[in-house]
Amino acid sequence: MSEGPEHVSSFWRTTISRRAALRGGVIGGAGLAAAALIGCGDDDEEEPAAPAATQPPAATPEATPTPDPEAAKFGGTYRRATNGTPETLDPHRTQSHTTKGASAQIHSFLFKQIAATFENAPNAQMAGDLAESWEFTPDGLTLNIQLRGDAKYTAPISRAVDSEDVQFSIARFLGTDGSEGAPNAVQLDFIDTVATPDAGTATLGFNRVFARALWRMADVFNMAIMPRETGSAYDPTQTMVGSGAWMWDELKDGVSWTVQRNPDWHNGPLPYIEKVQDVVLERAQQLTQFQAGNIDHINTIAPDAVPGLLSNFPEGRIEPRKSLGFGYISRGEPRDGSAPWDDPRVRQAMSMALDRDTMIEGLYNVQNLESVGLDVSSRVGWHNILPAGYAGQSIDPREDAAATGRYIQYNVAEANKLMQAAGQGDGFSVPYHYTTRYGTAWSLEAEIIPTYMQEIGIDFQITIDDFASVYTPMTFRGEFEGVAFQLQAFPDLGDYLSEMYRPGAGRNHSKVEDQAIVDAVLDINSTVDAEERNDKIQGIQRDLLIEPMWYVPSVAWQLNWQGLNKRVQTPEAWHGNGRGGEAVFAWPWWWIDQDA
Repeated sequence: MSEGPEHVSSFWRTTISRRAALRGGVIGGAGLAAAALIGCGDDDEEEPAAPAATQPPAATPEATPTPDPEAAKFGGTYRRATNGTPETLDPHRTQSHTTKGASAQIHSFLFKQIAATFENAPNAQMAGDLAESWEFTPDGLTLNIQLRGDAKYTAPISRAVDSEDVQFSIARFLGTDGSEGAPNAVQLDFIDTVATPDAGTATLGFNRVFARALWRMADVFNMAIMPRETGSAYDPTQTMVGSGAWMWDELKDGVSWTVQRNPDWHNGPLPYIEKVQDVVLERAQQLTQFQAGNIDHINTIAPDAVPGLLSNFPEGRIEPRKSLGFGYISRGEPRDGSAPWDDPRVRQAMSMALDRDTMIEGLYNVQNLESVGLDVSSRVGWHNILPAGYAGQSIDPREDAAATGRYIQYNVAEANKLMQAAGQGDGFSVPYHYTTRYGTAWSLEAEIIPTYMQEIGIDFQITIDDFASVYTPMTFRGEFEGVAFQLQAFPDLGDYLSEMYRPGAGRNHSKVEDQAIVDAVLDINSTVDAEERNDKIQGIQRDLLIEPMWYVPSVAWQLNWQGLNKRVQTPEAWHGNGRGGEAVFAWPWWWIDQDA
């Protein structure tokens, strides 16, 4: 660990001594609970290949998980630990990852990810979900989709999915039907028209060539295909009705929700699992209940708890999971040039105050995990102005010193010079927002950032935003004062550009308005050749993004650890791109071995 300012070093010494105390004894029961409270919970995998931008001219063969038919069994309840119940059940009216995850269990999508092994994830291609086949016109501006004829909505709709449902869902998501639209409607703003020549055909007209079109329609954060009776036959804020692998069963607010197998799913006789139950547990409880065998799957195990679990719970499977995420500091109101944080030199100084090597070692528990044979170092890097880990697109700032590395380095002396040049040599106080919903590692990183900022005279006044009532409806939409520590996760850097730098985008947390950036992003997303597109993505980082530094990169969300109970049986190929959606492309092929 590198030497930093004394009070910062003291913070890490205290944190690591607390970790050592846990690791020194038996980590079981209450020990695991304590480990969850003080460790980290998010990390990254080996470098994934950036998804190709090429639009397939026609449907590609679907690669689905292939469990051993002799071993797979029907029945059982798959029990997952979660941090909270959905704030709303309407997937078109929120960006909450909890609602989107629940929606993926119930709804179908036009397209879906293709499951891959961990080493090969993410798969760059998309498969059809409701789409049986599809074809682009030569100019790339029209997409003709033939729908499956066997997809049906469950009760109370109880009919086949048709092209009018696709038309309805796209209009409802975009708000072109007169409704409020989705908060992230910009994700599908390349769709201009939807025609329905017949019940089985949907023809989408695009307003521009868009290389990521299939992925955007596969992303479970976007367009669930809801029945056109939504709002009349049922209230979408109170229940979910779809054509997916499971049917909505029960919601106990703040406690759990349960879905049950859809016997008429279009990939029948799957799914194998009869019920999926998401149970709300505190981080400490998740570990104890997992070790007791009462929970089958936990998503974010603190890295400090991993060695103890490996030795004391060998029947459990502890696996890495590709996160492909980005943690950063965004700027809030006032954004009119009057606030210190609205000066790019101040944001550059913030970046140079962060000791990323020390943060990575402390947050990802690198040395201790590698001592038990787990690879961490090759899977965790330095974020640039866009995140690390995207082969061909990401730029390591440590190897780009003349360009992006100018401001993404640890140099307190130069940071203080920037503060002086900005007229902030005496420092200032600023409201600082974050949520604890993303796990213990996230919270620890959020806590240490203000300590580093003190070295350049910035006093971060901490406000922990309640996820449901404040963070999701306000902070996540860029409606906050001061600065905020925030998270994005996308499978391609072009998606970050679309969401973080386009005016009106739901995840433009810093409210960036720069026409040169907008034009460059549109050009990138209309470039179909993958190599050319990747070159442009690297170019925009150096030419347009690094100097204003609208977002200050930290180190979060690169490697995640998860635990699976021995009852849960999975095909080898079940991994995706780290953005969720497993309920669509993976879970239906899982099964529960109740004899294990």
